[in-house]
Order: sequence, then structure tokens, then C-alpha cells
Amino acid sequence: MKHAFQRTARLAAMIQKEVGEVLAREVKDPRLQSVTISHVRVAKDLRSTRVFFTALDTGEDLKAVLAGLKQASGFVQSRIAARIRLRHTPHLTFEYDPTIVEGLRMDRLLRHIEEELQPDGQAEDHQCTE
Repeated sequence: MKHAFQRTARLAAMIQKEVGEVLAREVKDPRLQSVTISHVRVAKDLRSTRVFFTALDTGEDLKAVLAGLKQASGFVQSRIAARIRLRHTPHLTFEYDPTIVEGLRMDRLLRHIEEELQPDGQAEDHQCTE
């Protein structure tokens, strides 16, 4: 069981690297300029792969990015097949990864709370005086 996990993890890392390079160097779609591959999940049977991405775009622009990735997925998959020797090249499915945007939102909320707790703008000294 451990061997199968190591194989899928290794394959996921290889696919992440190759998809990122193909998108950056070979795909000329301007909608995909801000795309970064955050992580990849490979199915146990190695037949399908979920490629998670982040993008600077939001809203309608994000829909355009998804459409561009869907349109480019066949080309990207063929380039992966040429670069990584496998019996079957996994089917690529692109999914938006909101973790970075959510992390930034949480950071803004925490900073806002911190500012509310310190209305005079001065930092409190957090030392214990026991």
C-alpha cells in the first residue's frame, strides 16, 4: 500500500512540474498568463488527475481562465504523454484552488480585528509581568 502511495505522489509531482512548464512555455493563450499550478492529485488507478491551479483573476476573468484551461487540456495532456513515459497518460481535469485567496482574506480579517483592538494605532507590549 505504501508503494502505491509513493508512486502516485511521485507521479503527481512530475505532472505538476510538467503542466506548469507546458502552460508557461508552450501554451500561448493570454487567459492563462496568471495561472500557477498549486498541486496535483492522481487517482489510485493512475487514469485520472485533478490539477489544482491558482490565478490572479477573479469573477468573469476566472471563468475565462477555466475555459482556456479546458480548451488547452488536450494539448497539455499530449505534451505530458511525450514527456512522462506511462502506459496510459492520466486524463487531466483542472480545478480552481481557492486556498491562497482564502488565506489572503483571512489575513485581512485578522489585521482588521487587530486594528479594532488597538484603535490608537500603537502596538501593545505582550510581555507577561508576573
